[in-house]
Order: sequence, then structure tokens, then C-alpha cells
Amino acid sequence: MLMVLNGSKGGTSSNCKLKKKKTKSLAADIQSRLAFLRRRKNYAGIHGNSLEKALKNNRPSQGEVKRWAESLEALLTHQYGVAVFRHFLRSEFSEENLDFWLAVEEFKRTLSFSKMANQAKKIYDKFISTSAARQVNVDSFVRDSTNQSLIFNVNTTSFQLAQDQIFSLMEADSYPRFLKSRLYAQLANHSTATALELSNQSRSVS
Repeated sequence: MLMVLNGSKGGTSSNCKLKKKKTKSLAADIQSRLAFLRRRKNYAGIHGNSLEKALKNNRPSQGEVKRWAESLEALLTHQYGVAVFRHFLRSEFSEENLDFWLAVEEFKRTLSFSKMANQAKKIYDKFISTSAARQVNVDSFVRDSTNQSLIFNVNTTSFQLAQDQIFSLMEADSYPRFLKSRLYAQLANHSTATALELSNQSRSVS
């Protein structure tokens, strides 16, 4: 009888520990999700404000805006164009593609090897890794090749395959939609006030 009681007590204690463990795990998961949402909100606010500032200052000419339609390269070489394109991508929840492409461009300009290695790891963990918070859509071959390049020889071409693949994806997919968007049409017609209004509307929706 005593053994049965002791067994019952042991089982109850074990169940209590399991419940406490699950509660802690659930609490940690909730805290992690809330932290992610706060980061996303802050990130969105930063880029929303940068677009609003770009629309009010240093406005490009109508000819410059129309040249963005010549190629994605023409768009990405214009600082104002990048800000507007990023805002459009954000409305489609795919701004990580452009942010990755820009991060690699900055990485290529890094002169110090130690800084390059550190920056390469951050880019890989943020955008390429299978557990990346803002993972871009590259195939497994490109992901593995990039990883091998970073392990054996970090250099300015380490992300080239991934960057080219993401550029092609934007060029074939989001870039044509951007050129057909109301935001681009308003800017091409030199109606900055309406473009800013569209910008604020899409921010409030997202």
C-alpha cells in the first residue's frame, strides 16, 4: 500500500514538473513572437518614414522616374528609386529580397577581411540560412554553394550566385508589377502628393 502511495506521489510530482516545463516553454514562445512583431513594426516604421521623406525631398524629375522603367538596374542605381521600390515590395511582404541584394552590394565594398567575414556571417544568418528570420527564395544548390564559399574562402563573390538569383526573381516578378502599380504611375505623372497619399494608405493597411 505504501509503495502504491509513493508511486502516486511520484507520478503527481512528475506531472507537475512537466506542466511547469510546458508553461515556461509556452511563455518563452509567446515572448519570442511578441519580440518578432515589435521588431517588424519598428522596421516597417523606419522604411515608411524614409519613403515619406524621399517623397518630400530631392524629388527626381519626371524623366528620371520614367527611366526606371528601362531596367531594374536603372531603378536600383537611383537612391530615390530604391526607397520607392522597397516601399512597394513591403506592401507585397517581399522587401527582404531587395534588402538582401543591397546588403550584398555593401558587403562587396568592404575592404577589411575581418569586417567582411563578420558581415558575411550576418548576411547568411539573416537571409540565406534555412533558419533565417528573413529568408530569401534561393534554391538548395545556391544555398549550399554560398555556405561552402563562406566556410573556405570569404571574398567579394561569396554571395554572387544568391544575389544573381534574387535579382532575376525581382526582375521577372516584382519589378514588372511595380511598373504597373498606381504608386509608380502617379510618380511618373509627377503627382507626388497623390503618391504620398498612396504610400500612407498602404502603410495603414500593412
